[in-house]
Amino acid sequence: MAATSTKPARYPALRHRNFTLIWTGLIVSNMGTWMQNVAQSWLIYKMTGNDALFLGYLGLSFAIPMTFLPPIGGVIVDRVDRVRLLYFTQSGAAISAAVMAVFVWAGWLQPWHILLVSFFQALLLAFDNPARQSLIPELVPRTDLLNALSLNSATYTGAALVGPAIAGILLALTGPAWLYLLNAVSYLAVIFALFAMRDMPPRPRRTTTMREALFGGVLFIVQHKLILLMLILSALAAVFGRSYQQLLPVFADDVWQVGSGGYGQLLSAVGGGALIGAFALSSLSNFKAHGRLMVASGLLFCLTLSLFSLTPWFGWGVVLLTIVGVSTTVFTTMISTTIQLRTPNEVRGRVMSFYAATLIGLPSFGSLGIAAFARSLAGDATTPLSRAALAVLNGLGVTQATAGLGGAAGAVRAIVLGALVVALVILVAAPSLLPIRAPTVVGGD
Repeated sequence: MAATSTKPARYPALRHRNFTLIWTGLIVSNMGTWMQNVAQSWLIYKMTGNDALFLGYLGLSFAIPMTFLPPIGGVIVDRVDRVRLLYFTQSGAAISAAVMAVFVWAGWLQPWHILLVSFFQALLLAFDNPARQSLIPELVPRTDLLNALSLNSATYTGAALVGPAIAGILLALTGPAWLYLLNAVSYLAVIFALFAMRDMPPRPRRTTTMREALFGGVLFIVQHKLILLMLILSALAAVFGRSYQQLLPVFADDVWQVGSGGYGQLLSAVGGGALIGAFALSSLSNFKAHGRLMVASGLLFCLTLSLFSLTPWFGWGVVLLTIVGVSTTVFTTMISTTIQLRTPNEVRGRVMSFYAATLIGLPSFGSLGIAAFARSLAGDATTPLSRAALAVLNGLGVTQATAGLGGAAGAVRAIVLGALVVALVILVAAPSLLPIRAPTVVGGD
């Protein structure tokens, strides 16, 4: 274990030098990532004449590698030096962001360029995220793991508070090229942190084949019913609930007419709430009732997401998205903690790779479906599914409340329907979720 330094006891994970290094580097890097996310979503939406379906294509270009490749990435993560792997993935992402900045400045950028780079960066992330997730338990003792996972969540969600706000300003003042360039530079913070880490535990040699290792990870998940339930819950919440972010440009441009600056404020609201949720969780180092908090935060997420999509006032939308950010961070962190505390180190990379697919890949995959569904719900229902969906929404009064929004009504209706599906799933699973408590040993079920 790395040497420790004096830090406030409230955040015990920050006593550990290696964790503090990677945590600090990720804050900077993830801020750049959020800035690029704003740039590419806004660019492709405006370059295609405000076609929400292209936001779905953007999500799909990211979702394909991040949904199907993390299991392979997890096998690699369990067989190689995780720090060296992170050197490679972080450097590749930095180079691709720099190339996009050049393309924007040169006037060469086309929508398919955005989709291609999104696909490539997701390809790298399919290896990068399982490596980072499985590295954390090697940097802190088990007693500090919940604290470390909460702070790790804050690196991404906290950056989401600052990154989009800066991006909204720069997008209007300097254009999107600078956002890509700043993201490229931000990766240097993680690369430096990796270089500065010391006293890392040695990686054991693996004698199993890639195929045996992959099926070994799947077998472990199937045999541990609680971990399987966590992955299913995360997947359904991702597809039907957390895919809403891909439709935020519709709300900014068509519902409230607040432009790119308002879009940045919406993303910042999510990030601000997520930061609150992450730091609140990080102060609960001895908290045991994981299941109750998981159910409560999941239902709060569904309720506030529905209210956000229905409110006619931008200010209330920002407030509600802040609460959405709090609740979704608590919900996903409790799922991650439940998995991490019950997974031994030798299979952690493979198990966390499946979680990475649900956490990052499936929301983007769901964004294509929610974008297409939003289009169908905006007009006359032409399929049995859309007719059934409109019947449900009619019964709830949602269709009438959104009748004056034109094409943007479909986005509102799709988000409400998705939130309703997630809420029903949580309620059905609640008897199995509520008894979950922090285990005393790793590997239990």
